[in-house]
Amino acid sequence: MDTNWDDHRYFLAIARERSLTAAGKALGVSQPTVSRRLETLESKLKVRLFDRTRQGYELTAVGMDLFETVQQVEEDLTQIDRKIYGKDQDLTGGLRITCTEIFLNGYLASFVWRFLAQHPAIEFSVLCTRSPLSLSRGDADLALRFTQRPLETLAGRRLASVAHGVYVARGAAGDRFSAAKRAEWDWIAMPDDMDNRLLFGPDFPEGRIKHQVDSMAAMQSMARDGLGVAMLPCYVADRDPSLRRAAPNPLRDGKLDLWILYHPDVRRVYRVRLFADFITDLIRSDLDLFEGRQPAVGPERG
Repeated sequence: MDTNWDDHRYFLAIARERSLTAAGKALGVSQPTVSRRLETLESKLKVRLFDRTRQGYELTAVGMDLFETVQQVEEDLTQIDRKIYGKDQDLTGGLRITCTEIFLNGYLASFVWRFLAQHPAIEFSVLCTRSPLSLSRGDADLALRFTQRPLETLAGRRLASVAHGVYVARGAAGDRFSAAKRAEWDWIAMPDDMDNRLLFGPDFPEGRIKHQVDSMAAMQSMARDGLGVAMLPCYVADRDPSLRRAAPNPLRDGKLDLWILYHPDVRRVYRVRLFADFITDLIRSDLDLFEGRQPAVGPERG
């Protein structure tokens, strides 16, 4: 049987994404390429690995057995790579960070140049995606995540609790967005009810959602342009000179904490440790901002 690891890489992507198109995006290839590779693998093995259903590609019984085996091989290969990678003490090479788009645009991008100016040989990249990347599989070196309970398999530290507030365009008429007219506010929110319940909680049960967008960065833009009020993290909105608080007090209910996380093997890499320490010092110096105690927009730090 003449198969190679590349064949199994395509198989894993289809099994995880349950779609040829999504698997192609994950692998950076076209859908016809994924389809052709699957047909080749099934032909070599002389078995059917997937059932094609309305819900997507479902593993057959044989496919499930192969998935467990190949996934273990992938983990073993990744661990070998990490052990070799972990011996790297050089301040050159790649450093891959994953975080949310609003954290990058609203905070991190303003300061990361400072780290790169000190270490210009590092090739820095940021992965902003709503799909959770796997640090165990090596999808990224380090993650900045908003969570209450990070995975126990990861190492890291809690950096700050994250307060949210209600924001409106700074030029919006005060009487329209006064506390007395709170029930009449037009809200900008997420399309997903679960996300909205997490944001609003018990504080604004009467919120009338008029506009929906699928990212906080878009919510910030729409609020800035006067389309309504939005619940936004204080560390972003309090730094935005185009926004002001419609409700004076931030909400600090412990829903989300900011964590810096990495796989235990990767923390031995010197450049990962340096960046983790840089971010930790930066955010801890800005605890008032993250926890909602710094409402005034001040000058950018340089």
